[in-house]
Amino acid sequence: MKNIFISISCFICFTLILSSCRSQETSNEELRDEVIAIHDEVMPKMGDLKSLRKEILKISEALQEEDTVANSEKIRELSQLADRMDQAFDGMFVWMRQYKPSSEEMSDEEYRNYLLDQKDKVKKVNEDIKESMAEARNVLGKKD
Repeated sequence: MKNIFISISCFICFTLILSSCRSQETSNEELRDEVIAIHDEVMPKMGDLKSLRKEILKISEALQEEDTVANSEKIRELSQLADRMDQAFDGMFVWMRQYKPSSEEMSDEEYRNYLLDQKDKVKKVNEDIKESMAEARNVLGKKD
């Protein structure tokens, strides 16, 4: 009877350990999918971001030709917006270059921490792109 109890206890412990490992693995896969989904949400908008930037710069150039002194504040604002748009654009490609999609050479816990950090970074990139595009659309009088 004692051997049966020990066998059952060992089996339960082994099952619990195995299921927790699978749970962590699934969790890391889901986390990786979340990171990629955040990226995939705005990556298709990169062309629109550059187009909006060009329109902002056209307005700035027109204001410069019209009267640089009188329009200096608006020109400065548009220039700063174009710079933020450039930074948002560059931020995406900086993030993409440093992102490592595989967990080679990392433990499950290290990979989880890495993915959580990457999620924060790609969220920031996503927000920067969306915010600069929304601001540009607002300046241009365009709706989303």
